[in-house]
Amino acid sequence: MSVGLLALYGWLAGLPGLAIGVLVLVSSRRVRALGDLLPARAPGGRTDGAGGGALPSLSVVVTARDEAAGIEATVRGLLAQRYPSLEVIVVDDRSTDGTAEILDRIAAEAGVRRAAPSLFVLHNDALPQGWLGKCHACHLGAGRARGDWILFTDGDVVLAQEDLLARAVAGAEDRGLDHVAVLPDLGAMPALQTGLVAAFGQMFLLGARAFEMDRDLRRGGAGVGAFNLMRRAAYERVGGHRLLRMDAADDFKLGRLLKESGARQRIFLGVGLVRCPWHRGTFQVIRGLEKNLFSGFDYSLTQLVAFTLFVLLTTFGPAVAAGAATLLAVRGGAIPAGPLAAAWAPVLLQATLLILGYATEGRRHGYAPLMPALLHPISLLLLAGAAWNSAVRTLLQGGVRWRDTFYPLDVLRRGLVPPGAGRALGTDGGAA
Repeated sequence: MSVGLLALYGWLAGLPGLAIGVLVLVSSRRVRALGDLLPARAPGGRTDGAGGGALPSLSVVVTARDEAAGIEATVRGLLAQRYPSLEVIVVDDRSTDGTAEILDRIAAEAGVRRAAPSLFVLHNDALPQGWLGKCHACHLGAGRARGDWILFTDGDVVLAQEDLLARAVAGAEDRGLDHVAVLPDLGAMPALQTGLVAAFGQMFLLGARAFEMDRDLRRGGAGVGAFNLMRRAAYERVGGHRLLRMDAADDFKLGRLLKESGARQRIFLGVGLVRCPWHRGTFQVIRGLEKNLFSGFDYSLTQLVAFTLFVLLTTFGPAVAAGAATLLAVRGGAIPAGPLAAAWAPVLLQATLLILGYATEGRRHGYAPLMPALLHPISLLLLAGAAWNSAVRTLLQGGVRWRDTFYPLDVLRRGLVPPGAGRALGTDGGAA
């Protein structure tokens, strides 16, 4: 085999990865900081809606299952929000760790302070057949909500500013948006965990087609469980959570349904503003993805095998081909500069894209980009390993155990919401 042929193999292996790298880089630049959405504070800290008018009413739906460690900070932070027409609805979904008692105490205190936003605590003790627990909790909370806008959030999310919701809704109104999803600030992480989370985030952005987000096409789209802010009319147009009742990627798929149905959507980065400590440690991330990462491949081993082979080929193929070409040239006693440079070119292009990408993200997230960039191949292997871990555990169990409830695999497969489902809902109709 000649050096030139090895260079050709390197390019064939590297071109798909280079194309994806460009899409990821464009996607990350499309996802702007949340501060870009927020209007400037008015004198005295007042925030107006679009055109200087009153803000529309807002309902915040918090779903919590065994969140005793963080639920108090979340709820008190929401009650401290300066928003003229705000209601906070907390759905305690069958908690057993003291979450219910904490919520009842906060509700009793909030009832005394009439100036505070209204707080409603819903204790849910039963899960109907045909629903995932998280989806059912969101459905219950939305059914109680009365606001023109709804924010779905988790029981461990903290907002850094007391006027954040007012400014977010005002910004969405000003720009004519229907859905604002915010990727939360996960806090400081070790380099390997940073790389793994970055690799997962890249897959998220590609799945959302974030590279074309500003074009407002009825395809792609995504939601984020930590901060899913939407117009009530847009939410009701897609049938709420009913279509998603057995889909483990409900937060992501809700955003996709909204965008496919015609909603104007933007994804923002909430560094320093929307805080949510995810999993602590690299292997905790892998364990945390056990219950739903396989669903991202439609519970299909064929898709997972194709993904794994693609990762191996595009990540390591160019470097292997370039190394083999160099070894062949050295053994031959003559080093053909042109073919050898051609063999190493895709490797250098990959490295350039990685450095640019991690430099951009490092500036936004406040971490040094060099080590995560160097660890990127390992991070991709870990992500593939996390997907296989999720798949093997799901297949061995014959389903998924989530929030102490077991869901059979055949039921989960039937409950998947495929791409394009939102287009059938149209801009005027609703879900059945």
